[in-house]
Amino acid sequence: MNAVADLAVDTLRNPKEVAQRIIGWHLDRQTLYFALFAVAAVNTILASAPAVLAPGSIDPAARAAIPLLALLERPFALFAMIAGGLLVMVHGLVWAGRALGGHGELTDMLALLTWLQALRAAAQALVLVLSLIVPGIAGLVALVVAIVAFWLLLHFVSAALRFDSLFRAFGLLIIVLAGLFVGMMMLVTLTGVTAGGLANV
Repeated sequence: MNAVADLAVDTLRNPKEVAQRIIGWHLDRQTLYFALFAVAAVNTILASAPAVLAPGSIDPAARAAIPLLALLERPFALFAMIAGGLLVMVHGLVWAGRALGGHGELTDMLALLTWLQALRAAAQALVLVLSLIVPGIAGLVALVVAIVAFWLLLHFVSAALRFDSLFRAFGLLIIVLAGLFVGMMMLVTLTGVTAGGLANV
C-alpha cells in the first residue's frame, strides 16, 4: 500500500516520469485487461452507490436533461458503459495516435489508462465520503479532480504515443473523445435510455 501511495504522489508530481516507469513494467495484455475491468467495476460501484442506496435521489429535472443519469440506478448497465468506453478509448487513442505520427504499443496505453482509472477511483471514493460529510466542498473537490485527471491524461497519452508535445496529445484527445461521445449517444439510443429511465436495460 505504501508503494501504491508513493506512486500516486509521484504521478501528481511528475506524471511523465511515472508514465515511463509504468511502461517499463512491460505487463502482459491479459493482466492489463483484467486490471482495467477491475477498476471499471470499482468506479461503477462508487458512481452508482448513492443512487442505489437512495432510490429516487436523482432529480427528475436533471434526469430529463441528462438521460445518462438513469444509468446510475442500473450498475450492470453502467459497468458495461464504463468498461466498454475505456476499451474503445484505449484502442481509439492508439489507432488515431499512430495515424497522427505517434509510436507506441497498445499495452502501454492500456497500462497508463488503467492506472489513471485507479487514481480516479480513489479520488471518487474521497468525493463520496465528502458528499456525506460536507456536500458543499465535495462539488469543488470533484471539479478539481476532473481538471487534474485531464491534465494527467494529456501526459499519459503523450508518453504512450511518444509525442513530442502535449498539444498533439490534446488534439488527439479532442478527436477521440468527440467520437466516443457520439458513439455513446448512439448506444444510449439503441439500448433504450430515455429521459424517464432505462426502458430495455
